[in-house]
Amino acid sequence: MELLKLQEKMLSLSDDRLSSIYSYAGRVTQESIDELSPILLEICLKAESGILKNQLGQVIFHLQKTERLNTRIGFEKLLHGALKVNIKEVFDLLESGASDARTLVERIKSIL
Repeated sequence: MELLKLQEKMLSLSDDRLSSIYSYAGRVTQESIDELSPILLEICLKAESGILKNQLGQVIFHLQKTERLNTRIGFEKLLHGALKVNIKEVFDLLESGASDARTLVERIKSIL
């Protein structure tokens, strides 16, 4: 039930809180970005509800098309999109990752 509430909060996140998530995501190492980006893209591609048929989805598509998903900005956008699509799967992924990814999930939870 707690994850459902977090999912709802993620969908209605304020710009300030979203900026905080982006800031924390920007501190993840490049090795983690390289490891997590393809998985986050897969989560985003599973979006069935049309949740990414907006500007965020267009940015992710553009970054994929230009092969820039494994950049910091690409990681931030993928993380944002994946959190909107399936927060539980993203948290499970980050918690099983490197220490910087585990730190990131704790910071995201504290923001939400």
